Amino acid sequence: MKNVVIKTELLCKSFISDGEVNNVIKNLDLEIYEGDFTVIMGSSGSGKSTLLYNLSGMDDVTTGKVYFEGIDITRMKEKEISRLRKERLGFVFQGINLIPNLNVYENILSPTYKTKAQRREIEGKIDSLLERMELTSHRKKFPNQMSGGQKQRAAICRALINNPKILFADEPTGALNSSQGENVLDIFTTINNEGQSVVMVTHDLKAALRGNRIIYLKDGRIDGELNLEQYDKITASDREEVLYKFLKERGW
Repeated sequence: MKNVVIKTELLCKSFISDGEVNNVIKNLDLEIYEGDFTVIMGSSGSGKSTLLYNLSGMDDVTTGKVYFEGIDITRMKEKEISRLRKERLGFVFQGINLIPNLNVYENILSPTYKTKAQRREIEGKIDSLLERMELTSHRKKFPNQMSGGQKQRAAICRALINNPKILFADEPTGALNSSQGENVLDIFTTINNEGQSVVMVTHDLKAALRGNRIIYLKDGRIDGELNLEQYDKITASDREEVLYKFLKERGW
């Protein structure tokens, strides 16, 4: 039996545009399990990125509850939710979002400010992450001096520096070419195999293959779920057929 890390109850998210209410997420109940590589898919406008932001506390819900390890984060004050995001959650985005006037080392260091971690421990962790992501020689470079793939690997280092319980990723390969994207996906697969919980939004079939649990959203509701074994490149073609059939049945 897997541990539930995040749970939603009757989650709703609405936006008002031109005086009209747009209900993006509609009474959604969902559990995210520890150790899973959960992928959220759906057509454009289905609410997948909105759901990711609600699950991670980066956006307020309209109604309903979101629990992180049994604690209702929708009742937290801004300072409390900010601390939770900083210390327990990691984020990787399509736009990468590195701070342009900080070098790679400083970007990775930035989430550790005002945490209780010892400086020597932090420096050792950064060195280890840089080596793992093959960025040791780029530690003093600024974002504009690096390729898209290098920048995204640096962003992954930054997301992992505080040992997050869950790593969230919103279209993390969307701004990368195919080889850079595959390299980033290999990193996600490796850290998940080592026990890191991952929740990723993607519209890309190749990226979605890396998940062991696929959640499909349609009009703000869960329209289907597919459970798979852990990703293995040897059986990737068979896995792709299963996933494609699942998506096609949902009009993807």
